[in-house]
Amino acid sequence: MNEITSSFLPRFKSEEGRARYLAAYDAVLAEWPVAYEELDVSTRLGSTHVVASGPKDAPPLVLMPSFAGTTTVWRLNAADLSRDFRTYAVDVIGQPGKSLAVRRLAYRGDYAEWMVDLLDGMGVARASMVGCSFGGFIALNQAAMTPERVARVVAISPPGVFGAPIIRLARRLSGKKRAPSMTDLVRRPPRDATWARLMAVTMAERPEVSVINPPVFARAELRAIRAPALLLIGAEETLYDPAATLRLAQARMPQLAAAIVPDADHIAAMAQPEDVDARILQFLQEGGQASA
Repeated sequence: MNEITSSFLPRFKSEEGRARYLAAYDAVLAEWPVAYEELDVSTRLGSTHVVASGPKDAPPLVLMPSFAGTTTVWRLNAADLSRDFRTYAVDVIGQPGKSLAVRRLAYRGDYAEWMVDLLDGMGVARASMVGCSFGGFIALNQAAMTPERVARVVAISPPGVFGAPIIRLARRLSGKKRAPSMTDLVRRPPRDATWARLMAVTMAERPEVSVINPPVFARAELRAIRAPALLLIGAEETLYDPAATLRLAQARMPQLAAAIVPDADHIAAMAQPEDVDARILQFLQEGGQASA
């Protein structure tokens, strides 16, 4: 193994496995629907990979993926969201993707500090954030810990935070019980078949990663979040009851806007991209545009 395979996270069992993974990743990027550039931004936790799309002078919008989903999970949403925003789709540090963590993450503050470094490295003072699953936890975590950096936040089926359980897929990817599959999260085949092939390679290779259990936020902390926030949950969510979780979230965070997305499962933005994109854009544009 070379230094990249052996010294950084994600850590693959072989250089051949890493090469198979990167080939599958690049196959999804090859189908990215709009012009993009790949950035590698230095942070205290390591190099962070970002796919940037949209007008460079447009308001910034950071897209955070589901666990192991990578920046590529946003392929079906990139065209809509990049029309009026400069989107930055991020590979979460320590997880599968092209970001390379130099150490393990230990607590939620690590993610907040990493995101500050990432925003600084991209020259973004303040951004709106959209996060799917684990990415929803990261987005709300940032709004809570560095409110001056977050304009608006959209969380799609986040684990933890409001009391929902940790994603079983994350536990199984790093565990020994059985090889995980996308059926842990979705009721139907993913709408993006190329991305599904990337996830199949991820599950087969099972790289070593670093991820924390998203905690349940204190009620006082949730109520103190200043950024307007939107929670979206797919009607076919498999990890928890959508309606009960929505009620719990709004009871703990009364200022939260929330909705259930029909005919969508855990990765709602992929299952129903047109519907979810419209909801995101309407919410982001309600309060005017964030400044870079």
